[in-house]
Amino acid sequence: MTGQRLVNFLIFAAFFMETAGTIGPRSCAPKDCDLTTFPEDFKFGTASSAYQIEGGWNEDGKGESWWDWYLNEYTNDNGNVASDSYHRYLDDIEALKEIGVDYYRFSISWTRILPKGHRAEVNQAGIDYYNNFLDGLKEAGIEPMVTMFHWDTPYALTYLGDWSNRKIVDDFVDYAELLFQLFGDRVKLWCTINEPRSFCQDVPATVHSLHLTHIPLGTYEYLCGHHALLAHAYTYRLYQDKYKYSQGGKLGIVLNFDENIPYSNTTENIKAAERANKFDIGWFADPLVFGDYPQIMKDVVAQNSAQQNFTTSRLPSFTTNEKNIVRGSFDIMFLNHYTAQLVKMAEQNLTTSWTHDKQIDSFKSASWPTTNIGFAIHPPALRGVLTHMKETYNNPTLWISENGMSDTGGTSDKARIEFIQSMLEQVRLAMCEDGVKVLGYTYWSFLDSFEWNSLYRAKFGLVEVNFTTYDRTLKESAYYYKNLLQTHLINASSSD
Repeated sequence: MTGQRLVNFLIFAAFFMETAGTIGPRSCAPKDCDLTTFPEDFKFGTASSAYQIEGGWNEDGKGESWWDWYLNEYTNDNGNVASDSYHRYLDDIEALKEIGVDYYRFSISWTRILPKGHRAEVNQAGIDYYNNFLDGLKEAGIEPMVTMFHWDTPYALTYLGDWSNRKIVDDFVDYAELLFQLFGDRVKLWCTINEPRSFCQDVPATVHSLHLTHIPLGTYEYLCGHHALLAHAYTYRLYQDKYKYSQGGKLGIVLNFDENIPYSNTTENIKAAERANKFDIGWFADPLVFGDYPQIMKDVVAQNSAQQNFTTSRLPSFTTNEKNIVRGSFDIMFLNHYTAQLVKMAEQNLTTSWTHDKQIDSFKSASWPTTNIGFAIHPPALRGVLTHMKETYNNPTLWISENGMSDTGGTSDKARIEFIQSMLEQVRLAMCEDGVKVLGYTYWSFLDSFEWNSLYRAKFGLVEVNFTTYDRTLKESAYYYKNLLQTHLINASSSD
């Protein structure tokens, strides 16, 4: 390049950089924006959680989790054996290797490491299990993405108030630091807590309606969410202070967000969707980005609390120091997405609960297909939530940490392939046309597994599990995913 051409190039580059943010939505370069293909550095993986696949619920020194207690106490279906991954982890690694995933997201069972939930009792057998698994993944060339907590709270902590007690923040940080010390040499992608809205609101509301009617809804949800945010944020700060330099990992919390679409294009319904978003995703994302809860949540919960004769708001407040600790406490924002709903305002109901504070009625469009457990499939919703995160939360770096569909089972699952393709098309549109920063896509789930209140009838897996023999068989979708990983083409072949 001649000197004059170099000068001209630099002038053009400076002009481009100066004006790029002022001439409309940011677009990728044409080569990067081939809507049929993902960039070479985009990552594809799959996921699971400890309670849903491991089994071995009371073996080798593992302590009892809340789910171990609840499901054995109140139901006949549970995760006592689940997909038997505690005994068959080598089979899991072989299946992951066959698919060729870039990374595997899995969770560590808190009580397999710390049976009572605290470091006074450490279980070496549990440490050995995860060391062996991590070493096996490394040998297979698969990066681990580790979730520290996927809902399996140590049952021993229940008697201390579990997530409604501020003490669990310290317990969690102690547990997290042990994980950094034990596994941080191999784990560079950490998810601290999975879906705090789900285990703070959805799970209590469900078990309240079924068995545990004494749960103080309307108070528990907010205390739980508050302490989950603090547990995450203090863990993040600990890692930055003590382990970031030597280990070089990245941390984030996993939030779930299903798009809220106005029931009709009226001002009231548009406001209803905005309100729903603040209660659904803003509950956690606003503190992480801005340092405090959404104003509408603070106002509504305070007003409702006063009408319900509470002396203070049921929504806790952050101290100034806590706001500074929570604000910006993520390297990556992990996002789970499954479905969408049409929303409009509901009548006020002063029965105490997060749901009544939210004050939204939701519906499914008759034009949307549904899965065998009733999840509506509406692919454009994924683009909608990605662009919402960009526009509302200062364009964070996102990683889709769960997205999947269930069926009734079988290895011929063309509908799952079509589902993944349609979702990836929306991801690519969000990246190219909306300028959303997405690093990776995680299909949920790796294996057919125990699916909470759907038990074993919801088959999400790329890999079929025979729940009599526990043999693993790759489904047609697994071969599609294999070819997707090799080609990065959305419409890759599903042939073996």
